[in-house]
Amino acid sequence: MKIYEDLPLSTKTTIALGGKAKYFIECETTEEIFQAIDFSRNKNLPFYILSGGSNIVFPDIDLKIVIINIQTKGVSKAENGNDVILECQSGENWDSLVEYCNSEGLAGIECLSGIPGYVGSTPIQNVGAYGQEVKDVIQSVRCIDIEKKELKIFSNEECEFDYRQSRFKGRDKGKYIITSVVLKFSKNKEPEIKYPELSKSIEINPQYNKSTEIKEKLSIIRNTVISIRKQKSMVIDPNVRNTKSCGSFFTNPILEADKFSKFISDNKNLNPPYYKFQQSFKIPAAWLIEKSGFYKGYRYKGVGISNNHTLALVNYEGTSEQLMEFSSKIIDAVEDKFSIKLSPEPEIYQI
Repeated sequence: MKIYEDLPLSTKTTIALGGKAKYFIECETTEEIFQAIDFSRNKNLPFYILSGGSNIVFPDIDLKIVIINIQTKGVSKAENGNDVILECQSGENWDSLVEYCNSEGLAGIECLSGIPGYVGSTPIQNVGAYGQEVKDVIQSVRCIDIEKKELKIFSNEECEFDYRQSRFKGRDKGKYIITSVVLKFSKNKEPEIKYPELSKSIEINPQYNKSTEIKEKLSIIRNTVISIRKQKSMVIDPNVRNTKSCGSFFTNPILEADKFSKFISDNKNLNPPYYKFQQSFKIPAAWLIEKSGFYKGYRYKGVGISNNHTLALVNYEGTSEQLMEFSSKIIDAVEDKFSIKLSPEPEIYQI
């Protein structure tokens, strides 16, 4: 294990915020994760599991905690008839895995290109974008039961996936450490494009329409998704100020049929956009924010809204306190205008 003392968490998060952690431990094996848990208990300090640091906001103050940073690597591949099974260690870079799957002609996560972070964090909030969710390819999730200090496997169904949700984010938050994720793909599966914005971009690409090769189609989809994300400053780049963020800061609210009908009736003059989601309706949070008086490039003290995407809150040399003040300001304004309460997508570390 590599152990660092008094390490600034602002250097380990994409939004570049947070005070120092008393101890920061990099774990490259499952055994080292067990050792880091013991280290924490011997120091009588709480611990927090950190992967890529793209979906967490730490407070400005120094924290008397142990950060266990998962750096486990490795992808194993097995074939069973028409199925291809990949077991990916939690510390693998997510986007690198997507790129690998594309190169192997494995369709199912190509629309999740350009998303920062590590593989182990993707099941926690059921990462999704452009019509795909990681739950659609997860076969099982392997974890450490922290209390019992033993390994456990959850099937896809047992993970209790929902929109940006799972048991690991919900009722079992803090109970397990994900060590690897097992993904299941089908050979020669044609890619599906469900998201309207992506579909429009692909339709005007003559090469995609002419192509008969799945690998080529996946490559075109991946490049298109990354291009769209870059236009929105949603691809992490240390040289691009608008990417100093957690990506989308709010989830799109989902309304049941009765509440949706009232929302449409109350706001028919605004012609609100929406998407059918199972038996409910998804309202774009970006639209709600804009209609509540906030716009791209809006600034609040040292933070603000990205110049390129209303959902991204950006750190412009600000503080976590300012970010949370601004977040609350947006949440209150949307609730006052539409009676809809937005929920932050990144985890907000609670002292």
